[in-house]
Amino acid sequence: MPKSNPSERALPEQGFTAAEKTALRAWLKMLSATGQMRKQLQSRLMEAHGISLARFDVLANLYRAPAGGVRLSELSKQLMVSNGNVTQVLSPLIRDRFAIKRACEKDARAATACLTPEGTTRFEAMAADHARWVSELLGPVSTTDQKTITRILGQIPLKET
Repeated sequence: MPKSNPSERALPEQGFTAAEKTALRAWLKMLSATGQMRKQLQSRLMEAHGISLARFDVLANLYRAPAGGVRLSELSKQLMVSNGNVTQVLSPLIRDRFAIKRACEKDARAATACLTPEGTTRFEAMAADHARWVSELLGPVSTTDQKTITRILGQIPLKET
């Protein structure tokens, strides 16, 4: 039996309003599109740079951090993952000399992380490839429509949990 696209499967006829059905279809379409793009980007990053998308995301956040680095607790909030997950993803980046971790100057109980010069150089190369790949994946969508998607998604009120 062929696999159907989750966003095109029928929703139960009863129990949902027309607006809820429309919202669910939009949600499923966004999930499908982002899931497929994430798989492509994960594969390309691993092939070209030997790095996972999760580690790339950590590097991107460290790249945007202030010069002194970012607290690991703040990094976990930015990435929307647990502190333990940040530590797990960060450890190989430290081992490979992309990043360093040190005690926070203002609070010895906390730690900060920042990119090394090598990490910065390597990340910039990855980021250039990543930007090109995202552009390729969104290539069938006009620039005008990409801007419209960005504007529409910006209307969704998201709250930190």
